[in-house]
Amino acid sequence: MRRRKNQSLSINKQSKDIVELWILKILLDLNGHREFMSSMRGFTDDELAYFLGLDKFVDEYEEKDKKEIFKILQNRLEVLESGKKLKFPKTLKKNIKKVMKLISITKVEKDILIFTIYLKYIDMMDGATRMLNDLSTDRMVTILSVLLDHKSSKIKTALAPQGKLAQSGLVTVDREGAYSFLRKLDILSSDFADKMMNLDGDIEEMIKDSVRKCTTAELTVADFKHLKTDMELLIPYLDNTIVEQKSGVNILFYGKPGTGKTELTKAIAQELDKEIYEVSYADENDEPISGDKRLKAYKVAQSFFSNSNVLIMFDEIEDVVGNDNSFSFFAPPKQSNKGWMNRILETNNIPAIWITNDIHSMDPAIIRRFDMSIEIPIPPKEKRKEIIEKDCAEMLSEKSIEKIAKNEAIAPALVTRAAKVVNSIEDSSTEKDKAFENILNNTLKAQGYPKIQNTTEEALPESYDPSYINTDTDLKALAQGIKAHPNARICLYGVPGTGKSAFGKWIAQYTNKPFVLKKGSDLISMWVGGTEQNIANAFREAKEEGAVLVFDEVDSFLQDRRGAKNSWEVTQVNEMLVQMENFDGIFIATTNLMSGLDQASLRRFDMKLEFGYLKPKQAWKLFVDECKVLKIDISDKEQTKKKVQSLTKLAPGDFAAVRRQSRFRPLKSAEIFLERLEEEVLVKENDSSNKMGFI
Repeated sequence: MRRRKNQSLSINKQSKDIVELWILKILLDLNGHREFMSSMRGFTDDELAYFLGLDKFVDEYEEKDKKEIFKILQNRLEVLESGKKLKFPKTLKKNIKKVMKLISITKVEKDILIFTIYLKYIDMMDGATRMLNDLSTDRMVTILSVLLDHKSSKIKTALAPQGKLAQSGLVTVDREGAYSFLRKLDILSSDFADKMMNLDGDIEEMIKDSVRKCTTAELTVADFKHLKTDMELLIPYLDNTIVEQKSGVNILFYGKPGTGKTELTKAIAQELDKEIYEVSYADENDEPISGDKRLKAYKVAQSFFSNSNVLIMFDEIEDVVGNDNSFSFFAPPKQSNKGWMNRILETNNIPAIWITNDIHSMDPAIIRRFDMSIEIPIPPKEKRKEIIEKDCAEMLSEKSIEKIAKNEAIAPALVTRAAKVVNSIEDSSTEKDKAFENILNNTLKAQGYPKIQNTTEEALPESYDPSYINTDTDLKALAQGIKAHPNARICLYGVPGTGKSAFGKWIAQYTNKPFVLKKGSDLISMWVGGTEQNIANAFREAKEEGAVLVFDEVDSFLQDRRGAKNSWEVTQVNEMLVQMENFDGIFIATTNLMSGLDQASLRRFDMKLEFGYLKPKQAWKLFVDECKVLKIDISDKEQTKKKVQSLTKLAPGDFAAVRRQSRFRPLKSAEIFLERLEEEVLVKENDSSNKMGFI
């Protein structure tokens, strides 16, 4: 604890009288003559000369002179106790009255508070109380009874955990061991003691190093449209509880860092037209405040503002509430007494919003105590794009904004910080798109998230037509049915390149919905529980955007559970089944390996469609359409038609591959186009005929 320097030698006359009385009682009443000589060694010569009024330093006196000193001090003690009314400094008296106006405390509690303030403010008080050796709680009560002239029973009641001092966080007692007074009695902070002695201001000034008024919100509740349903429940509930002054109202916000939890809390207070105070995690010198001190500050806020229509915000709750099953040498100490924490959540008079970045570090028994627990996720793509445009429209191209918005890990705070850096670069020659993306990618990498993809999503070719897909179902009729009833779960299976993912994209266009594609590499995580979380996030993203959701390569994480060797192989399939059942939208899964899929998952699909290689007629029609798009003439149609229709393993994906090649290998004729298609087919035939195995 930070302490003032040389308070002992700068104390005013009024404080000198009361401190001298307490010190004399400790030296004489409590220690007695036998302990007096050894007690004197605890003070410096300057301190003794100042406080005891001696003309010479004590070390100059011989043993017989010290006995005389003992008698002199006894006389001075009698004078101080002879009816002379001791006066406290005016500033302290005024501040104590302010506290008592907010918190109704008894005279005994007031005297204990004043004593503790002096104990924390005057170094010499600590020196004197150390003469009493280690203290048990009972002995401390007895000593305070002598020093403050109150019955021990009243002192004990005043210091009880259920008392006003402890409940308000102003004065608490460490009951775990026997320590000095300084360690046994604790106050909100040393700064609080300092301000109570010297600062003539509002009570908010006394506690602002622990509790401070929040800054004005930069956003409104309307900016959190993706949380509309939750806000429509939360805001009326808080409004009602504030009006009716209900106790035990606690809300938990959780989510990844930078998602706007703090800003939303301030926006809610603004919506309710209430002031909001934050329990600080750093003092005025930007030094971190311990979890215990933060909880004391929270209790002080609950007591000081109990008659006001305000909200309290407690950010980074993981500092004080942890899961007992988790432990780290580097983690801050956490509140392990669940019962004690539960009482805090059940007895608060002011509604509190608690915030955490790590919900998994909290004990489930404590989480269930909150009235509402609301996840604040990274906003959906359209909202991310809106945020980026708001902060960066003048520095980024539309293409870059679109590309950045697609990354699901881009939290609002990341955008704001990156914009701050790029805006500070005065050199106009700097490629701001590139610089902005580089800053974001470095942060994403540090957080363990995938970087912004440099490749843009490939659009459907001009020649795309679902009639070119070889399947037993009329896909156009199917699309009409899905558009009329947009709730479908479809599994598309078949050899690679047959147009499974492209069909999902076409369905999105046909139904006029956004398109969300997730590959196996996007969903599978190296962390336990990570794949399940990614699956849940994908379904949530599709729901928020009203999008057609396509899982490509679903076989990579939806294997038959009967052959599972690890528990996570089962849980990720279970998560997939739960999300499929609860998803009220269009979901399409594609796979090249139908035989290995979990049987229960197959039953969840409304339809299972096999996509095969192109039929000869389909192949020829698609070839003709592609040549038109590429503006290539077919010189010998009959001969070319025979060759195209003779390709037995031709798929729409082969046409796409040749089309991509044409960017750097121009197609000058239909004959060259056909040759390229033959090369693609040949690769597949060679691959299937040269299988290798192990005996």
